[in-house]
Amino acid sequence: MADIWNSKQLPDRRRTYTDIHYRLYDHRTGRLLSFNSTNSIDCIVTDVLRTQQEHPEARIYAVEYDGPAYPN
Repeated sequence: MADIWNSKQLPDRRRTYTDIHYRLYDHRTGRLLSFNSTNSIDCIVTDVLRTQQEHPEARIYAVEYDGPAYPN
C-alpha cells in the first residue's frame, strides 16, 4: 500500500532502526517525566501518550541525547 499525502504518493523508503536515547520533560516546570533508549519511534509515541495520561497538566517536550541515561 502506498502512502499518500495531499493527493501525492510519497516515495518508498526502507525502515531504519537507529538507537534513540531520549527524555521527556514538562516544558512549564522543567521536571523530568520519563526517559528511555529504543530503536523504535513507535515506542517513543507510546511513551509520550502514556506520560500525557499520567501528567495531564504537563506540556511535554522530548530531548534526544547522545547516550542512555544509565551507562551500560
